[in-house]
Amino acid sequence: MGYKQITKKQYDTAYNKYPPSRWIKFVFRYFSKETERKDLVLSNTLVYTLGGLFVIGFFGTVLNAPEVIIKWATIPYGIILTLIGLTMFSGFFLNNRRIKKIAKELGVTKWEYNYLADKYYRT
Repeated sequence: MGYKQITKKQYDTAYNKYPPSRWIKFVFRYFSKETERKDLVLSNTLVYTLGGLFVIGFFGTVLNAPEVIIKWATIPYGIILTLIGLTMFSGFFLNNRRIKKIAKELGVTKWEYNYLADKYYRT
């Protein structure tokens, strides 16, 4: 059976068999480009924190500030940036694994799965 013959009910059945975990929901809620305005508090806080630490580290380096000031800006910056990267990577990796399972259940490729998702749920 071709992917264009898959009905919305068949798609929903396969999709609901592999629901997104709470971790995937968290990552996409707060770190995707479709984040709703009310959920921007976390990402905005991280952006402003990283921006502030970057500015302190940058100007500390340019102005030859004491090494301790540069370290207090650079180390937290690196740690926060690493944690954000790992969080986003893990969420997207787990979601891709979930999508592959759904696509396998439907007997379609990932591209065909995306076509079906757009067909049935994009406005």
